[in-house]
Amino acid sequence: MPKVISYTPPWLSRPSPGSQLFELSTRAEQRDHDHRQNSESHANGNGRLQEYLGPKRTITHRGTEIFVAVDNEIRWSDLCLLKENWEELQQRKAEPKPLTDVFFRVLKTPVSEKIRQLLVSPNGQLLAIVTSHTLKVALLPGSSHLGQDNISPLKLKTYTVGSTTHVLSQAPIASVLWHPCGVGGSCLVTVTVDATVRIWEFNVENRWSFDSPTLAVDLRKLSAAESQEDDVSPVRMNENRGFSAYAIDMEIASACFGGTGSSTETPWSAMTLWVATTEGDVYALCPLIPSKWQPSSTQLPCLSATAVLQSKSVSPDEPVSQEDMHLRNDQYEWLSNLDSQNPLLLGESGFSPSSEVYSRPQSPGPIPRLQGPFEILAGSEDQELEISDIHVIAASIDAEDLMRGEDDQSDLELLEETGLSATVVCLLTSSGMMYVCLDLDGVEAQWLPRKGLKSQRSYLPTQQLVVLETLNTLPIAAVDEEEWPTFSLDPASRYSFFLTHHAGVYFFSLEPWLERFEKELQSLSTAGAEFRLDLFINGCNTLREKIIGFGSAQSLEMGASADSCIVLQDSDLGYFLLTTYNGQPKAAILDSPKLANTESYLDSGEESPLLTIGPVRSAYEPSPIFWAESELPSFAKKNIPSRNGKREQEIRLSPATLDAMTGAHRLLSQETHTLGIAVADLFRRCERLLDDLSDQVKRANDVANRTEQIVGANGDPYSTNDGESEERPRAGNEEALERRIKAAMQKQDRLMARHQQLSKKFRKIGGPGLSDAERGYTGEVEKLAASVLEPEEHERQSGEEYSREGSPRLRPWQRYQEVRQLVEELVKRAKEAQEDAREKGERQEGEEDEEEGGFSIPGELRRKKVLQVMALLDREEALVDAARGRLERLTIGDDD
Repeated sequence: MPKVISYTPPWLSRPSPGSQLFELSTRAEQRDHDHRQNSESHANGNGRLQEYLGPKRTITHRGTEIFVAVDNEIRWSDLCLLKENWEELQQRKAEPKPLTDVFFRVLKTPVSEKIRQLLVSPNGQLLAIVTSHTLKVALLPGSSHLGQDNISPLKLKTYTVGSTTHVLSQAPIASVLWHPCGVGGSCLVTVTVDATVRIWEFNVENRWSFDSPTLAVDLRKLSAAESQEDDVSPVRMNENRGFSAYAIDMEIASACFGGTGSSTETPWSAMTLWVATTEGDVYALCPLIPSKWQPSSTQLPCLSATAVLQSKSVSPDEPVSQEDMHLRNDQYEWLSNLDSQNPLLLGESGFSPSSEVYSRPQSPGPIPRLQGPFEILAGSEDQELEISDIHVIAASIDAEDLMRGEDDQSDLELLEETGLSATVVCLLTSSGMMYVCLDLDGVEAQWLPRKGLKSQRSYLPTQQLVVLETLNTLPIAAVDEEEWPTFSLDPASRYSFFLTHHAGVYFFSLEPWLERFEKELQSLSTAGAEFRLDLFINGCNTLREKIIGFGSAQSLEMGASADSCIVLQDSDLGYFLLTTYNGQPKAAILDSPKLANTESYLDSGEESPLLTIGPVRSAYEPSPIFWAESELPSFAKKNIPSRNGKREQEIRLSPATLDAMTGAHRLLSQETHTLGIAVADLFRRCERLLDDLSDQVKRANDVANRTEQIVGANGDPYSTNDGESEERPRAGNEEALERRIKAAMQKQDRLMARHQQLSKKFRKIGGPGLSDAERGYTGEVEKLAASVLEPEEHERQSGEEYSREGSPRLRPWQRYQEVRQLVEELVKRAKEAQEDAREKGERQEGEEDEEEGGFSIPGELRRKKVLQVMALLDREEALVDAARGRLERLTIGDDD
């Protein structure tokens, strides 16, 4: 979890020069007020006016350079240069430059509408400028050219993308993405609200590449298509759209690619486009690639290895469905077409290695099948999801399977990375709810069947997303219907990301449960898997932390909104997070990731602070209402008529005058109300500051008292007695301190002596092992104990011995038990015989009982024999007890 070191640095806070980068100029502010309705309301594809509702990503970066869109103006600056200039001013102790000076550079573009999104291409040479309906691409100069001392506005060379496609009369733009497999970062993918996907491959020398897409697909038609010959092209301009059953359910909210083109991802991830609708449905397109594409180093080898494994896994005895057979044949044909190509080699540029460029296979076809909608398996029946953004984390490849059979496995360590073998899909709703889902089956390439082979849609397996966890970031009272929360990537780890909405910026990390869940996925045992999965879902704890909080009452009433944050890592800036709220920069400097900060901190040689200052708090930032210009003068200029250029004449009561005064009162009351709220907030902060100061004074006084007690003083030397200040004597302070130090040293010596004694005793206990004679003697004792002492129940069942004849051999303790039973039986029979004799009477006591065929036995002789038997039994019992006692003593001595 990243720890916040500090919040918005002073070189970005007002009135520093860096704060001007994000503020509206006076002209832009007036224009934004005059044309607010025109900029916020546009015509959709049906010709109806509607307010803009979509993502706001007006900050992007190229290294430490940032591009900020303020209204329809693009500004450039370098964060490192801003920081260095501010530090130089502080070192010189010079007065800060006036606010009229410019510390950024304006990049002029022919954009008249309000800019909603800015995206820098992967190679840093192109900048996509997105409004609600239009799209332009500008060529970016180098950093050295932009960072010159000349800060005059610079006009960029721009190209209009889709002059007849992305216009006000067509559907708004939902998402704009740079394709991860594009050659040189020149491939752009646009997704409109009416479920139309277009691929643009730019060539600066060919303007036609900016006007016509290389591939265009209407997802509504594609969802109903049954073969490759069906028309899935989007509706052209001024063409009747007609009725479609998917017109309502497929209103696109957001889209993203399933991977970034990294060598540690599964091969189909970077070629999969995930699309989320506002109604909560999720679809996937795979493979969606441009006509010229650039695979990663492991993409094609992984695809080949997967095809080989699938062919080996097919058994001739097992029946294969026709749909699976068509799918495998299409993938094999697609891979065969790639293997037969001779790729183009791009030369090395700077530190970038050479790469291979392939052409998109024409068979089975350039347009894939639309997979979905995915069935979202939640623990409880939830309401329909109003999705605002989607974020997909690609599954990790199995490096061992990829390098199996290779002689050189030196690259195996480079590919090993902790991750899941399943795709993670994160869904974000407009109410601030985030759903962490898993795609356990994975998405592979699928195409529509060829002509004559109808698609068996009823036999297609239902694809599912398992909901692991549901996280809420907004209370019900703070939900705003016009809010559009967004995700932001984390450069430190692909399993962590940031979330931005009007209440603040949140950090999420999936790493706490990655390892445990991956072990469960790799386990071969299927017994109880469903139970363990339910147990894991109930105990899944995704790390969540609020990084920046904003959204005061006056800001919400002014209609403020938050911009999607950006996160960058730099040696000068550190782990830096930046966003804007109501035109003001909000930043946080986070602790370095745990993988990078351990060694760097030890090697830095800096001493850790002895005292912990407590939680970090952001500095107070005044409300914008304090420096905002009043709109009353402009209102009076427009609505109050002037005769002969004079407004000091007598005011006559009339309906027009009443309307003007009512409008002025309405405007002035709103401004004063907002100003009153800001002043009240400032007053509360001042009161809290006084309370905190008094609390700190009390704590400092307590620390001083404790310090005085340690050194031997009797209380506070500055305490008062009856209103008079007296300084209590401090005689003997040094002696008391010496006594305490001496007692502590003596206690330390005693502890050290005791530690040495215990160490010697443990060394004796853990000395050399037993000799052969000692081990033999121990075995004999154990054998004797097993034969004499009565074992436990489980040892009885497993420790029986048999003689040569096959009968169980009796041990001494067993014989002893039989003798005891025999004695008890004989005693019992003797008592019964005595009772019978008493019944016959004393007169027959001396008579001899004569038996048939035998001799008579006198009663006195019989009693003597019984006594002898009892004596023998007592002797045997004494011998057994003596042997048992001796054996116990031997056992105790052996343990010691």
